[in-house]
Amino acid sequence: MLELMINSEITKVVDAKADTMLLNYLREQKQITGSKEGCASGDCGACTVVMVDLTPQQQLRYRQINACITPLHALHGKHVITVEHLKQPQGLHPVQQAVVEEHGTQCGFCTPGVVMSLYALSKQSPAPSHPADYLAGNLCRCTGYGPLITAAEKIAGSDIADPLDNDEQKVLAWLKTVQPIEDRHYLKPKTRQALAQAKRTLPNAKLIAGGTDLSLEITQQRHSIDEFIDISEVDDMLEITPTVSGWRIGAAMPMHQVHEFVREHFPSADEVIERLGSLTIRHRATLGGSLGHASPIGDIAPLLISLNGHIEVDDGENKTLYAPEDYITGYRETLLKPNQWISAIHLPRLAPNQHHAIYKVSKRYEDDIATVTLGINMTIGSDSRVKSCIISAGGVAAKSVRLRQLEEVFVGKPLNLPLVHAAQEQVPQVIHPLSDVRATAQYRVRLVQNLLQRFYLQTQQIETRLVHHA
Repeated sequence: MLELMINSEITKVVDAKADTMLLNYLREQKQITGSKEGCASGDCGACTVVMVDLTPQQQLRYRQINACITPLHALHGKHVITVEHLKQPQGLHPVQQAVVEEHGTQCGFCTPGVVMSLYALSKQSPAPSHPADYLAGNLCRCTGYGPLITAAEKIAGSDIADPLDNDEQKVLAWLKTVQPIEDRHYLKPKTRQALAQAKRTLPNAKLIAGGTDLSLEITQQRHSIDEFIDISEVDDMLEITPTVSGWRIGAAMPMHQVHEFVREHFPSADEVIERLGSLTIRHRATLGGSLGHASPIGDIAPLLISLNGHIEVDDGENKTLYAPEDYITGYRETLLKPNQWISAIHLPRLAPNQHHAIYKVSKRYEDDIATVTLGINMTIGSDSRVKSCIISAGGVAAKSVRLRQLEEVFVGKPLNLPLVHAAQEQVPQVIHPLSDVRATAQYRVRLVQNLLQRFYLQTQQIETRLVHHA
């Protein structure tokens, strides 16, 4: 049995299948139909609801999520707020009123999801500096986004009196006392030893943390998944800890928390994390999930390769580190054995003379799959020669790859434009991408060539600034 709270009412579910999605349950079992299905893949945001749980400090935390790709069982012990709950006897909720006043709706299909994203925004304290980020996961093809962005800025800049605050003490008390989930088809271990035992108990179960990719097997491919092991609360996988050379990042940490760390310590990677899905997706997505599925157009593997990171694999007794380019062996294939899981990511610190960049080219800035992702990491000596070089790419092969032949062009030579041109000439011999709906093979080759030159130009700008400041 699982227990969650929906719109401030405790709900106990006895017989739901482990692969039941929250959206299906809301619409088909509870007749709560304000949340819509637009894509069933977490892209459009029409299904957006707000999930409320506890921070480590035992305070209420409000985050928007995609109901269409969130398993119902993952909401055990959490509060779900849908657009219906915002209804007030005396009129519209202040968030809804802000959308009306700014003329932010037209056909109305996407509006419930937009409103719930804005409601999550209204619950953030302090208010975020970029309120429009909360709308990145909501697509609207009627009005354009100007009115909605204005509404977001108005909401973030005002002290909204939320009528639902009257329920907060009730919600807080329940969240603190709800018991662990009881379902033999959906195990939720708390330690690595318990996780190892869970894998022995359910050897065919799928591991899930956020499920933003795995859930598509259910909603898009119509597969049935009978058993899950939820690793979202395994203590060994939920923290960032210093190591001798850098940091260990728990593989089950939500991506929005990882983003805060990246912004501070690896600012060159800030944009690619910010463009990984949307904030709604990053509230559930994890590093381990991305690497576990090993998509050839994933952004995380090229990033880790370029940063000389390593993937920690665990079986409950022993942990082993692998370079990402070795861990991923083929199209969605990895070195993972049935009794193993990804427990963490290890990243070394960048040295002052290291120049790192990672570029993502896609049709949309946010919430889109990359056409090409290219990561470059060069250590340049005082003599302007390249001491070491790492170049990684996604979208150019059946897996994310390290382009060692291009690296060899740079190492030991002064970094200049003729050298970049020499590397560009090698690109067609080094990569042999496919043509698909996102780009032709020739276009992908040209992208890699152009991004090499972009890196050189940016590096020269950085070097010039350093000289002027010396």
